[in-house]
Amino acid sequence: MSFNSDGVLDQDEALRLLDLATREDTGRDVVLRVESKGVVYEGESERQFEDGKQRMAVLGYFLSNRVETPPGTSKGRVVNGPLTLVRSSDAATASLASLLQSQASDLKVTLAVFRAGGDDSKDAQPMLQMDLQDARLAVHCVLSGGHLGRPAEVLGFTYRTLTMSSAPQAKSGLRGAVRTCVFGG
Repeated sequence: MSFNSDGVLDQDEALRLLDLATREDTGRDVVLRVESKGVVYEGESERQFEDGKQRMAVLGYFLSNRVETPPGTSKGRVVNGPLTLVRSSDAATASLASLLQSQASDLKVTLAVFRAGGDDSKDAQPMLQMDLQDARLAVHCVLSGGHLGRPAEVLGFTYRTLTMSSAPQAKSGLRGAVRTCVFGG
């Protein structure tokens, strides 16, 4: 099994993503927040947040942006790949499927990574965060199998702008100096 670049997630690729995401405990809490037209789609993550909304727990993620350089040019252009996530199916599964069905293109998507074992207070700050603006759910694959053995889903979000922020996270849950990179826009 290997990934190809045809733009379509096939069954083997989905199962491989599922296996990669569930292979071992990473020592990180990864959560997803999806908002459309002011509505926040709630999942079943146990971590608490200041807005009181539950996030969706994420098992793993994949993002690959690349530079394409045409022959005869010294500088290429950045091609943004989709943000692909693997998560256990939960109460949010049908709501996410409806975003694909309606082809909503105004999504605000936030993927946040917290150090597990750090302070789980609702004002803890992530060590890595990806904010997608004008995003669209382009892939929604529901499957079972692999190491997980229960229903899971693979989500693929395309976007106009992605802001990536990273910072060291102290045991207190607070983070240090933030580094930021913006793709697109």
